[in-house]
Amino acid sequence: MKSGKIDVKRAVILGGAFMATCIGSGFATGSEFLSFFVAHGIGGAIGAIAISLIIYFLFTKELFNKGQDLPAEYHNNILAYYFGKIGGEIFDWFSAILVGGCYLIMLNGAGTTLNQYLDWDPLVGAALMALAAIITVWFGLRKLTDIIGSIGPVIAAFSVIIGVVALFRADFSNVDATLQTMNLSKAAPNWWLCGIAYPCFAMMTLTPALPSMGATANNRKTTTAAAIFGVLMFHLAIAVIVFAIFGNLDIVGAAQVPNLALSGLLGPVAQGIFVVMIILAIYTTACPMMWGFCRKITTDEKSLKYRVCIIALTVLGMIATHYFRLGDLINFIYSMSGYVGAIVLVGMFVSNMIRKKKAAAAKTDAGR
Repeated sequence: MKSGKIDVKRAVILGGAFMATCIGSGFATGSEFLSFFVAHGIGGAIGAIAISLIIYFLFTKELFNKGQDLPAEYHNNILAYYFGKIGGEIFDWFSAILVGGCYLIMLNGAGTTLNQYLDWDPLVGAALMALAAIITVWFGLRKLTDIIGSIGPVIAAFSVIIGVVALFRADFSNVDATLQTMNLSKAAPNWWLCGIAYPCFAMMTLTPALPSMGATANNRKTTTAAAIFGVLMFHLAIAVIVFAIFGNLDIVGAAQVPNLALSGLLGPVAQGIFVVMIILAIYTTACPMMWGFCRKITTDEKSLKYRVCIIALTVLGMIATHYFRLGDLINFIYSMSGYVGAIVLVGMFVSNMIRKKKAAAAKTDAGR
């Protein structure tokens, strides 16, 4: 029998696992923060972060708890539970397309990072990342990405340290005036839509992972505590970096990778180390994204179809790097995914309401 008490240790571990899943190359570079939060000014950013926190909590708590309530066969196919077989398959295909789109962003991110640091043509950095990803996925070197992926918490900690250091020399006196001259692109036309879209775009990639995580807890109280801890700490880290950017717009300037610009405050050696960390973070994100998309096309990793998919997706990524800035690509793919994610979130709660209503009606009929 499961204990009715909160397992604090498990809640912290689960909350940390949630953060590790959310924090990737987008967090390390800070690029997504520009269009979702910074572009709307300090007031808009505060409002968007608050909305994001609430939605992230509701979503995470729901899926953690489903890991407690549902048998294991539903954990990797949770959308079919909410939307039925056909609806689940439709959203599953959209998730695969989103994963492929994220691979395009990773190539662009690598090119943009090395362009900002070394002044290379973005296509050079993107090509090097593409080559590394192709070799890894082509020959099935998954263990390599697992090993390098373990530096994720270090990258997150380094990013927050950079944010804290930057806050000590922050100047918020001319934020609004400076923002007007920067012409930052926005993920959505207003701050509250950004607050909705930011957590919702992540839903499609987080959905398969959270129920399995929640199943490891001893009860729903523990999963709820884990959701509170993980979501709160994640958004606290976001707030630190966002306000570090606000307070150092003179340093960030037109940079597409704001955290790299801010890392210069720690000196050239630290900045060089951070560049390596960002590239490794992008690599450990790009490979699973390519795997995920191509395996949706075919599960036979030795087939010609699988390898054609690898090459085709990479060519598309190079084209996207040539024609689109990193911020514009993030805005397009993440915003579209955010709106679909919002539909999924509403659908989840409507599905729960319908099930509860049916259960109550069945109980009433049985009592007659």
